[in-house]
Amino acid sequence: MLYEKLYGINTIASLLDINSGKRKIYNIYVNEHKKKSPRIEELLKKAQKKGISIKIFNPEIFAGLFKENRNSGEEIKSSQGIAAEVSAYNYGQLETDLKKIVEKTKNDKNSLARPVLALLDGVTDSGNFGAILRNCSVFGIDGVIIPSNRSADVNSRTSRISSGALEEIKVYRVTNLVSTIKLLKNNGFWIYGTTLSDKLNVSPAGKSDYFFPAGIVFGSEEKGISNLVAKNCDFLVKVEQQGLMQSLNVSVCSGIMFYILKNFKS
Repeated sequence: MLYEKLYGINTIASLLDINSGKRKIYNIYVNEHKKKSPRIEELLKKAQKKGISIKIFNPEIFAGLFKENRNSGEEIKSSQGIAAEVSAYNYGQLETDLKKIVEKTKNDKNSLARPVLALLDGVTDSGNFGAILRNCSVFGIDGVIIPSNRSADVNSRTSRISSGALEEIKVYRVTNLVSTIKLLKNNGFWIYGTTLSDKLNVSPAGKSDYFFPAGIVFGSEEKGISNLVAKNCDFLVKVEQQGLMQSLNVSVCSGIMFYILKNFKS
């Protein structure tokens, strides 16, 4: 049986309330010293209603749940006294979900509800991936598309770094990012690529016009988005910077771009 351990109050809450990855929840584990915490009591009530097995352990045995992991000390500290044994994350079916995502444009005129998908091109660091997922949760992004190669893994570390956002946001894994961009365009999406380039066809992100539904592409910090991906974007935009250090962490860039897109006044 393949399973992962997820932990932390926010993560378990998102797992019980949303479970975007359609995981099977085998067990909920609780440190007996934390079981009277109001938030944990609330989570246990939800788990009971769903018929999920709950196991209460003393602190030593609870800590032993993480011993097989290299960062067990960090994980015990971050667990907040609750963990879940779950199946692997199930990626979303992009073609199936696209119609529902596009319908939001017609049915909800609220600018904050405009459909936006994030595409990650070569983002291999779990820390950045998890932070981007957290930003997606904050700004109501409809999903994240990652390539099957050259991408950070969807795993318990990503879930921890995302503070539970992995269990809220749908992640789609695709074979080819360029083909996926073409699929999105065929379904009415406008694709924006982020870059640090100063070429004439690159517009300042804060002064650009945006059309929806939208897809926004973020590349690796080392190389940015690939040339082929850039060529298939409708527009290239750059977050303008004033300091001498002309480099912006990709997760920070994602937060800025999500804010711009969600608050753009057409």
